[in-house]
Amino acid sequence: MSTGGYVLLAVLALSAGFGIYRKLSDGKLRGEIVPPLQGLTEHLHLDHDHPPQVTFLQFSSEFCQPCRVTTRVLDEVTNSFPAICHIELDVVEHLDLVKTYGITRTPTTLIIDKAGTVHFRAVGVPKAADLTNAVSALTEVP
Repeated sequence: MSTGGYVLLAVLALSAGFGIYRKLSDGKLRGEIVPPLQGLTEHLHLDHDHPPQVTFLQFSSEFCQPCRVTTRVLDEVTNSFPAICHIELDVVEHLDLVKTYGITRTPTTLIIDKAGTVHFRAVGVPKAADLTNAVSALTEVP
């Protein structure tokens, strides 16, 4: 086999490996503790008498098809719980938050408690069952 053939095989193997990695990691909730940012609740207009117990903060872009699916999944879970809020932000209009939270892909969803602490992050389309479990864990009374 020629050198070009070996290069082609290597590229195909790397592409397949990357595809498998993305398939396994997309939409998975990762635990992450990020302390509250000063002014975040005011920025998201959550500074009222009864702030939500949990907020889904979704970073999306205009032409992102998975973002539309994520919106539907988040809305479904939001409608299942009282005091849950879903906020969708366009990454182009909120570059400050994109940089602060290290958003590299859309959709990315942060799950934030009422104090403003980020507890979970999902890149890709999350599963409703995983979101429900995360909300239940954050809303349990200690």
